[in-house]
Amino acid sequence: PQTGPAGAEGSYVCIVTNWNQLTTRVSDATYDAWNAHDPAAVASWFAEGARVRDSSSSEWEIGPGPVRDRAAMMCAALPDLTLTRQVLVIDGPRHADRWVMAGTHTGDLLGVAPTGALVRFEGATFTTIDEDGMVTEDIHHVDYATLFAQIGTSG
Repeated sequence: PQTGPAGAEGSYVCIVTNWNQLTTRVSDATYDAWNAHDPAAVASWFAEGARVRDSSSSEWEIGPGPVRDRAAMMCAALPDLTLTRQVLVIDGPRHADRWVMAGTHTGDLLGVAPTGALVRFEGATFTTIDEDGMVTEDIHHVDYATLFAQIGTSG
């Protein structure tokens, strides 16, 4: 919440962020961008200093660039990609969503040559946004075991 003078002596205006509304707007827009296969639109919701990482790595990537690059790789690997939200849980500026990604593996995917396999795998993302709706931190967990089994490799 932000407070400040309202103009009259001794009175204040309190602006409270409606996190449920803001988070839903950001989440919906991000899912729409993924399903439109628009990596730039996916990345546009990430602040310049956003910290992003996959749970399989301890390394943080910074800013929207790595987000755009990962989205571009996924959209090229699965050109018919769909991303479906299963659950969204909101706790103030933090939220968690469980999702399902599906598509046909016709491009390089995490170093694996195209197989033509239909894939469907689940994941969860834990995100923090600021009062402007920009993502400041994003950690995603992906069921790589299921993904790699479907494309015939152990990863």
